[in-house]
Amino acid sequence: MVSPSTSYRLQINVLNQLSKGRKITVRCESKDDDLGSRRLVNGDVYSWSFSRNIFGTTLFWCDVATARSKKHLSFNAYDESQRKKGLPKLHELTWEIKDDGLYFAGFPMPIAPWVSE
Repeated sequence: MVSPSTSYRLQINVLNQLSKGRKITVRCESKDDDLGSRRLVNGDVYSWSFSRNIFGTTLFWCDVATARSKKHLSFNAYDESQRKKGLPKLHELTWEIKDDGLYFAGFPMPIAPWVSE
């Protein structure tokens, strides 16, 4: 029997909001699932949905690189341990990749800056 707290699906969105024409490559995975790499142009979204595991340890992370890998950033797209710390319990999380770094949708400041190679 599935616990009601883990039975609903969550959706993650990674949105390319870089300046017009700039491309990124996004690779996301978990311990159990490699979701593969996607090339996104401005305005494209990389999305997937999943159910949390019953152990409360679900974690998806992503690596993002600009064209020719001149800059990159990494982040936890979903971390069950952060939900336990009182962060919003949303069913959909959207991450925005902008010229100055990574944003959580709706927040005015970047969470992580780009790192130059």
